[in-house]
Amino acid sequence: MVQHEPGSDRSAVLRGKTRKSIKLVWHLLALLLIPSLSLSAQQITGNIRGTVKDPSGAVVREATVTVRQTETGLTRKTISDRNGNYVLLELPVGHYRLEVAARGFRLYVQNGITLNVNETASISPRLVVGSEQQQVVVRANAKLIEPTVTALGKVVGERELTDLPLNGRNFSQLGLLQPGVVPLTPGIAEAGGSLRSGQAYAVNGQRPESNNFLIDGANNFNGVDGGFILKPPVDAIAEFRILTLNANAEFGGALGSTTNIITRSGTNHIHGTVWEFLRNDAVDANNYFAQVKEPLKQNQFGATMGGPIRKNKTFYFGYYEGFRNRQGETALTTVPSVPERSGDFSQLCPEGFTAGFCNNPSHQLFNVFANAPYPNNQVPSNQINPISKNLLSFFPLPNAGTNLFSTTQTLSNNSNQFGIKVDHYLNPRDTLNFRYMFNQLSQVDPLSPGGASVPGFPVGEDQRAQNFVAQETHTFSPNLVAVARFSFLRNKFLFGEHENHQAPSTLGFQYTPSLDVAVGPPFIQVNGYSTVGDPITGPRNTYEDVFDYSGSLTWVHGRHQFKFGGGYQHQGINVLQGIATNGFFVFSPFPVTDAFASFLTGQPVVFLQGIGNFSRGIRGMSANAYVQDTYKVSSRLTINAGLRYDLPKPYTEIHNRLSLFEPGRKSVVMPNAPAGLLYPGDPGVPAGLIPADTKAFAPRFGIAWDPDGKGQWLVTAAYGIFYEPYYTGEGGPLQAPLSAPPFLGTPQVSLPNFANPFQGHPPAPGTFSTPLTNLTLSPNLTLPYTQDWDMNLQRSLGSNWLFEIGYVGTKGTHLPRFIEANPAVFVPGTVNGQPISNSSNADQRRLYSGCTLADAPSSCKFSSTGEIAGIANSSYNALEASLRKRFSHGMAFLLSYTWSKTIDDVSSLNISGSAAKPVAGENDLAQDPFNLAAERGRSLFDARNRFVASYEWALPFWNDEATWYHDVVGGWQLDGIATLMSGTPFTVFDSNDVAAQGTAPEITGFSAQRPDLVGNPNPGPRTVNAWLNASAFHRLDPVANAGQFGTEGRNVNQGPGYADWDFAALKNFNVARSMQLQFRAEMFNILNRTNFRFPDCDISSPTFNHILAAEAPRQVQFALKFMY
Repeated sequence: MVQHEPGSDRSAVLRGKTRKSIKLVWHLLALLLIPSLSLSAQQITGNIRGTVKDPSGAVVREATVTVRQTETGLTRKTISDRNGNYVLLELPVGHYRLEVAARGFRLYVQNGITLNVNETASISPRLVVGSEQQQVVVRANAKLIEPTVTALGKVVGERELTDLPLNGRNFSQLGLLQPGVVPLTPGIAEAGGSLRSGQAYAVNGQRPESNNFLIDGANNFNGVDGGFILKPPVDAIAEFRILTLNANAEFGGALGSTTNIITRSGTNHIHGTVWEFLRNDAVDANNYFAQVKEPLKQNQFGATMGGPIRKNKTFYFGYYEGFRNRQGETALTTVPSVPERSGDFSQLCPEGFTAGFCNNPSHQLFNVFANAPYPNNQVPSNQINPISKNLLSFFPLPNAGTNLFSTTQTLSNNSNQFGIKVDHYLNPRDTLNFRYMFNQLSQVDPLSPGGASVPGFPVGEDQRAQNFVAQETHTFSPNLVAVARFSFLRNKFLFGEHENHQAPSTLGFQYTPSLDVAVGPPFIQVNGYSTVGDPITGPRNTYEDVFDYSGSLTWVHGRHQFKFGGGYQHQGINVLQGIATNGFFVFSPFPVTDAFASFLTGQPVVFLQGIGNFSRGIRGMSANAYVQDTYKVSSRLTINAGLRYDLPKPYTEIHNRLSLFEPGRKSVVMPNAPAGLLYPGDPGVPAGLIPADTKAFAPRFGIAWDPDGKGQWLVTAAYGIFYEPYYTGEGGPLQAPLSAPPFLGTPQVSLPNFANPFQGHPPAPGTFSTPLTNLTLSPNLTLPYTQDWDMNLQRSLGSNWLFEIGYVGTKGTHLPRFIEANPAVFVPGTVNGQPISNSSNADQRRLYSGCTLADAPSSCKFSSTGEIAGIANSSYNALEASLRKRFSHGMAFLLSYTWSKTIDDVSSLNISGSAAKPVAGENDLAQDPFNLAAERGRSLFDARNRFVASYEWALPFWNDEATWYHDVVGGWQLDGIATLMSGTPFTVFDSNDVAAQGTAPEITGFSAQRPDLVGNPNPGPRTVNAWLNASAFHRLDPVANAGQFGTEGRNVNQGPGYADWDFAALKNFNVARSMQLQFRAEMFNILNRTNFRFPDCDISSPTFNHILAAEAPRQVQFALKFMY
């Protein structure tokens, strides 16, 4: 900072120039912000600040402080103020040399400074009295403690990025090294498939879709599904930083973390890398559940190059990476036994039979409609439906037990990506940055996560993503710096492309598919067994374009460092999504008390088909503005105070193809709509269905205190509020527009004719096909927000060690979740010994169905109506600790430990999605729609204990280059990541609809009902064939307990723990000057520990409580890298 005594002529001139500069900046910001203020200009640079002192500790004013970036020659200067303080703003990440010159003192020179992204490095030189022609040269990095920073989060530098063993060379794994960060559970990752592949992790109790991702400060967020889009190779990344809690006001738009990766830039010297990473199953271990070794052939290859276009002026950096993968995937799924395929269900009654009746009545196969048992649990062959016979070949024969089928299929994945970056120093005051990235991916999966869980129904994917960024940094003075940025992100993602096009008519069905490009077998869900057929949803082709405009101004004034900024984002999503276009049948233990027996007899409980227009044009826009002040009260105390304002608008549709559900209200816009459906333009119904929430003010406050003033201790405390859009998550923006009747109808038929559900009279497209199934927004939906607070203690041990420990708390409010807005009311009583209320007449008992049990089902106006409601909450409390050693003496490491508890009402939006089987561990739907409070429980991501150790160790042995053995056994480096984590919880459910709530296919294809809990399930056998104590559960009887909900709480069962050690060994060989060849050997899960997934959690399934899947076994990767 530059300050002079009041009254001096020089001071007056500078103040005048500063006022003119400020006025100009305000005009520039006005041009940027007035049109509308989303993603602001997030910092991609760092700052250096400190205090210049003499040998006695007195401050030195008017000292000239100069930094020069080693790589590019970029130079910045400032003058220390009357308190000896100085700040150098918005410096690009990299390596620096700092010089301090003052009259009467020797020139101070410090080399070896590394500046990281979003870092405020602290360097306080002590000058030595003497001639200004003499030098004091110091080689030292900045202190590890940042005395003015109150946000939590760590930087991963270039060395860790390229040396640590990252499976798939995926940068997001670096986030898992930090305290408070846990991975997606394998179940939720499998359920979401590629749609969740970019979500990466859950941070400090927030949902995995609630993390923001940036590249060079610009948007890299998937606005359709959450998570990141582009994944540049680690050799093209200079730094990775994740802000896990209480970031400053410039960061927002997400309840969780902000991950910012900085790509490499060119320098004054040509440099680059060429690499090839190779995997082959010949050196891998076997998957625990695979009957044969999973095939694996993988090549990951590429190159980078950077250098000067004009020395000290213009620089370039580019990269390319190709990926070719043929990966085996093993599935163990529940199929009908050989006797069951022919109608013999006698195995359901292990107690034996007397006169054809099971000695245990609850194990007797019974037909509710016929009100008669099946003698000896045998379905007569003449009752087996001919279409069921045709579909029987879709179910493979068991090969791994009575009801288990194991298969290993090969997934193919190819991708190519490249990028180019140009940095130009226009003049000493202006810097221009341009970057373009491109990625193309194609994949064919023989076991679709959203389709059948058996072979025969493969799906394809195709993705093309592009990103362009242009930025200018203008330095008005050393104390006043402005940044303006424009970015464009395009993401074309074709997901769930059906590969099996066998028409339903060839199987005996008499209805017509509703989307030509997706013709294929119908989706058949047999509760408790494998699903078959093409996916219920798909294809889902999304085309997302996002334009971002943002700017910021940083101004140092006295003890204050102000930052002002804001931005505007416009998002366009064009989508084609098929929904049950080939039909969707659900078979449950009704009317026959075994779901597969219901299938054999051709008695589905429900049929659904999407009919109408499957295309939508969705538009979104958002704006924000913020102010942040870092106020250095004294040399030992800093206050960070900021305020952010977010204004995300609800999504609209270009042709107003949206509907709102408000029972009893009649639409003016569409008068022929049933009462209860409203549309944009109706009184009180805006274009986005709900009014924009204009109260999203997000304060941030933090204190940093150095207790002894020596820079060895730091105590911080912070509090902040964070907002995000209304319903972020897998397919979030698509939900309401795609489901709106009459533009798209999803007519349901209860207890349909299997061959011809519509009896030859399907509803016409564009009409109201009653009873209507709908998914829309709650009229009271508001913005979700979280409150974050923490208290943290830091202690530096020497110049390269840092210990941190602290308490972290968060509370999420108004989080979105799916609810049943038209629930069925149980009517007590029996007819012929069977309950009056059952799954087939649920529509006639719904609150707003427009019909009763006395009416024909066809007279009902509304069936299940799902809503996205902002009524969920979460809480997180944790002790988080870490010990870091910066690389020195051949070693660096980071040890992270988290002891935490996470509670919520639901752990994510669209958990099960359109998954083929309930593998996620919990359901989107509440068990009891009249008692949502009963859903509060442990989060899916509640890993109570998590420890992660990452390390790099350059072996000190045999390093004498003069010896003959050095080239062979010397110069090796060992790197690794070791993880220990407690198991996460899950819920046991019952696919038998004892409570007679019916289905909610617009929300989930799986039952949300649960059994009674009569004991402790967790001290179970803990074996593959019996994980839980099964006797702790009691299944409700469909007759004796009709209408009841189970007493088991949500997520009360503990899943298997996790342990993994990824190991790497590398050695560099000198080829020529500045050229090296590196050999790498990497072993993921080197100890080959089997990390099991959740057991089958459907108590109605023949394989209930059996673990059917595990994470990858040991996999080996070799690589060569040429570096120059």
